[in-house]
Amino acid sequence: MKKVQLLLVVLFLSFAACSSSPQPKDPNATPIWVLTPSMDGHRGSVGVAGRTYDQSISTQRKLAIKRALDELSLQTKVRVKLHMTKEETATKSQSTFKTTDHSTYSANASITAHIQDAWMDRSSHELYIWMVLDK
Repeated sequence: MKKVQLLLVVLFLSFAACSSSPQPKDPNATPIWVLTPSMDGHRGSVGVAGRTYDQSISTQRKLAIKRALDELSLQTKVRVKLHMTKEETATKSQSTFKTTDHSTYSANASITAHIQDAWMDRSSHELYIWMVLDK
């Protein structure tokens, strides 16, 4: 009888241990790839962009992607020529913003990469984009 009770207790504890869920990852914690973008044999880079003039997440994302691509191109010795122009016009009740981006990539070889991950720092509102070279 004692063996049966002991077996039931062991089984109950085993099921209780298996059913516990892992602790959720802290969403505010800085991902490891921010400081080490090249991992597991893959070459990577991180582009960072703060809040932009138009407060648009889309503009912030494009800027972070361009910065990550610029870093990858430096690593692979691809020359990049980037020209950005920002025009602002303001009147009493209206303001107009115009941004023109022009990028020229020239090299004997091209690079292809993909976005591996993205993270928004909630305290600084900076967007981090992790790009990894395709093999």
